[in-house]
Amino acid sequence: MTILTLAFAIAGSILASCFLCRSAFRIASKFALLDIPNRRKNHLHVTPLMGGIVLLAVFVPVSLPSIVSLAAPIHHSKLFICVAVVFSMTFIGILDDRHSLSPRVRLWLSFAVFGCAAYFEPIFNVRVLDFEHPHLTFGLGTRGLAIAFTIFCCVGLVNAVNMADGKNGLVIGLCIGWLVLLMLRAPLEFIPIISLLLAVLGVLLSFNLRGKLFLGDGGAYGLASAIAMIAIAVYNSPGAHATRAMAAEELVLLFAVPVLDSCRLTFKRVRKGLSPMAADRDHLHHHMQERFGWPTGLLLYWTLAILPNFLVYVSEIYA
Repeated sequence: MTILTLAFAIAGSILASCFLCRSAFRIASKFALLDIPNRRKNHLHVTPLMGGIVLLAVFVPVSLPSIVSLAAPIHHSKLFICVAVVFSMTFIGILDDRHSLSPRVRLWLSFAVFGCAAYFEPIFNVRVLDFEHPHLTFGLGTRGLAIAFTIFCCVGLVNAVNMADGKNGLVIGLCIGWLVLLMLRAPLEFIPIISLLLAVLGVLLSFNLRGKLFLGDGGAYGLASAIAMIAIAVYNSPGAHATRAMAAEELVLLFAVPVLDSCRLTFKRVRKGLSPMAADRDHLHHHMQERFGWPTGLLLYWTLAILPNFLVYVSEIYA
């Protein structure tokens, strides 16, 4: 019965996402969520920003009854908090798509969202860094310091993902790869949420690759925050890797490519006296496009970001 319920939820998510994506221009126009080409944005047509709309209209409404139906009551609180974070960050991203919020406002709102999650639910708070290779453990001292570290990591990932969202399919494919890898180690109660996200992402990817819609900040913020929450929950779950489901170095490796690229860009911009949020064409995916073309550059980016962690997982199975 549980599997059948999840199957219906997944099928409903796919159908609803398809309907919204097929009506993307009309829906996005009503909310003024359209990406208009300019000197920096070199796509050919006005394109709807639908990622946030689909997350709010499909993933959030379907995930809530799925949690009640599929998860034990003891897990409801943390799963609802996870969905609340996705809702809040998606809404912030949509506001940014619509009104171009200042970087300071976006950061403070993000701090508040992730801070509340880490404060109210221990599974979303990184208190200890346990490395398996080499075997090292670093405690983060007080609860306040741990919450601050968790906020820093989550906001950093959200900004890194948003900065990487510059080519069709790149971020959505990246998120699909991350979710599959996390699903392999996730606690059972998180499987429905991950499955629903994958269903929604599959539809978004098919439309995004054809240039029919963009994620927008709403989609990028929502997806990155979902993955951040799930990744921390997986890390804090018991397992065979430094007593955890994933060791700290595996988590670092999982997000290394977009995060390191984000750090590189931030450093270069600050050194030039520019805002860290300034737009340019110096991202890793821009260099890959120039060197290898597209979609070859897209496939290489996905491979570079996902394959190392997948190989680590496979090596552990056969160790």
